[in-house]
Amino acid sequence: NESDQRLLSTIAASVGVALNNAALFEDVKQAKMEAEAATKAAEKANDAKSAFLSTVSHELRTPLTSVLGFAKIIRKRLDEKIFPAVDKANSKTQKTISQISENLNVVVSEGERLTHLINDVLDLAKIEAGKMEWNMETVSMAEVAERAIAATAALFENKNLVLEKNIQPNIPDTTSDRDKLIQVMVNLISNSVKFTPKGKVSCKVFRKKNEIVVSVSDTGIGIAPEDHGVVFEQFKQVGDTLTDKPKGTGLGLPICKEIIEHHGGRIWVESELAKGSTFSFALPTIKSTAPKPIHFDDLIKRLKEQVVQSQLHKQGKAERLLIVDDDDSIRSLLEQELGDAGYLIDEASNGKEALAKVRANKPDLIVQDVMMPEMNGFDVAAVLKNDPETMDIPIIVLSIVQDKARGFRIGVDRYLTKPIDTGVLFNEIGSLLEQGKSKKKVMVVDEDSGTVNTLTEVLKTKGYAVMESNGKELFEKAVANQPDIIIMNSVLSGKHDIVQTLRFEKGLENVLFLVYQ
Repeated sequence: NESDQRLLSTIAASVGVALNNAALFEDVKQAKMEAEAATKAAEKANDAKSAFLSTVSHELRTPLTSVLGFAKIIRKRLDEKIFPAVDKANSKTQKTISQISENLNVVVSEGERLTHLINDVLDLAKIEAGKMEWNMETVSMAEVAERAIAATAALFENKNLVLEKNIQPNIPDTTSDRDKLIQVMVNLISNSVKFTPKGKVSCKVFRKKNEIVVSVSDTGIGIAPEDHGVVFEQFKQVGDTLTDKPKGTGLGLPICKEIIEHHGGRIWVESELAKGSTFSFALPTIKSTAPKPIHFDDLIKRLKEQVVQSQLHKQGKAERLLIVDDDDSIRSLLEQELGDAGYLIDEASNGKEALAKVRANKPDLIVQDVMMPEMNGFDVAAVLKNDPETMDIPIIVLSIVQDKARGFRIGVDRYLTKPIDTGVLFNEIGSLLEQGKSKKKVMVVDEDSGTVNTLTEVLKTKGYAVMESNGKELFEKAVANQPDIIIMNSVLSGKHDIVQTLRFEKGLENVLFLVYQ
């Protein structure tokens, strides 16, 4: 009958809707699975790209270190020993000397340019992988601007450009990574010089509401409005690539953008073709606080760091350095540079050989790589710094591996990265040898006063600054005095997870703990 037909029609319609919904659900489910798979594949590809960039960049650093280092040695020896002894009466000889000098200068300058390009690729890889190290502190943007301007002064001299600076007085501080902001400003100023054939470059720093604004303007070739967004994209460069030779990797501005945005700021460009460009960034200010008086020890430390301290001969005896690197070229380069400076040099090609040489002939200082066969540099440093016989030997890490935090946790004294900056290396070696030993602040913790007195006497004899604790006031003393090393009884170290607790305190993240029983 009719009612039955209506009922059957309703049921059929409902079943049809249900089947349709089920089909749609399956389609959505399938699409979601495909999207998730595509996302994972993209993330995997991106991780592979970052790993590839990082690996290739690291591998380029070692041969580049040799090329740059040996080129500088050749140039130095020609200038100091060969050219002065050559008879320059002949015009052809003079021309040859001039050509050789110019050729070597090209090798060095291009090597340094390649170093900057590799650093850009490494920075990009670290940012994308979330492994960029940030050292956030209270920073004066006026100081950042002055240092960036000083670092780029030679660029203006080479192109006869005028630099105008306008830094507003009494600008509030910002919480930032000082070195990263200097990197951003150096990049912006360098770009302005690069694309400005004549005229001037202006640098302004001023406050606008709750922001600090930095702008770098030039009278250069300018950028078309449609290209304003492109300049901050990776590997992108504006202009006609067939007629305009690319200048760099196209990574400088994207890295600047990542750095500024990490600080909670923003970066932008204002420009027209043939009318110059203005690149600006803004950072949030922090509430002003009364300046804290600098500690006397910090003041002395800062003053000493400004003086190049180098004593190659103490009481007529040259210091002995141990160079540890598995690369023959790097060892040869360091041996020539440091040997010419008057140091006695021992060499080791791997970690195990290094330990054996330290035991046989204790050096005054060790310069070592991290990535080595047999035993890596971190393990070598850990063994030496945990042995009372060798813990006072200064260690300088010189490596392509950028893991300063791990190095300082182990107890190394300095951490430098390749390619080698010989000036910085010589200053660090001189500074550490001036101290005589790896002088650090040590806290001795034990409830037995006799044990504390014995350890204190031995450590002071070795040149360490020692503070004592019976365990009850360990936490307060450690936070207040910020020691480099804490030597403590194993019974105390097991109470309340004190070691783990201290590691989370600000300023104690890199403390080296030595536990005895």
